[in-house]
Amino acid sequence: MATAKGRLMRSRLIKIISGLIAFSAVYATDVSGNISSNTIWSLANSPYVVTGNILVASGVTLTIEAGVTVKFDSEKVFQVKGTLIARGTSSSKITFTSNVSSPAAGDWGNLQFFDESTDASFSGSTYTSGSIMEYCIVEYGTGLYIEKSSPFIYYSEFRYNSSYGIKTENPNTTTLLWVTQCDIHDNPI
Repeated sequence: MATAKGRLMRSRLIKIISGLIAFSAVYATDVSGNISSNTIWSLANSPYVVTGNILVASGVTLTIEAGVTVKFDSEKVFQVKGTLIARGTSSSKITFTSNVSSPAAGDWGNLQFFDESTDASFSGSTYTSGSIMEYCIVEYGTGLYIEKSSPFIYYSEFRYNSSYGIKTENPNTTTLLWVTQCDIHDNPI
């Protein structure tokens, strides 16, 4: 009798756990379009699935919390003309990746910082404000594109992209490019 009862309890526990896993696997927050007011992408609502191109508008801040995963549908891009604050930690990184089950380089577009984006500011060598990507992973897209802007890219990894890890077009000599302590590998360029 105890054996049958034990099997029944294990069976119910397995069903509950399977249901929770299935629920967490299908739950996602779809995002697309212009971000026109200050917004936070929280860990509680992760993963975020980019179903259409994203534009962080001038004068607007998008904050992405540590541990968030951002998945991109085919050819979608993430453009920044305002401020992006993506600050992960060494144990809770922010990941920008493909939204397919077997990802490959070039599955999605890229992350782009444009001239209008808010440059990073520092007090001495300490970051104080502006666009930052800290402890982030960018994979299976075409990489990070920085045009005439100065985000702070710190302790981030750029891997398995179809083109470049980081590409800059920065002819403005008064603008500094802050990329340090990054791991850029397994990109063809």
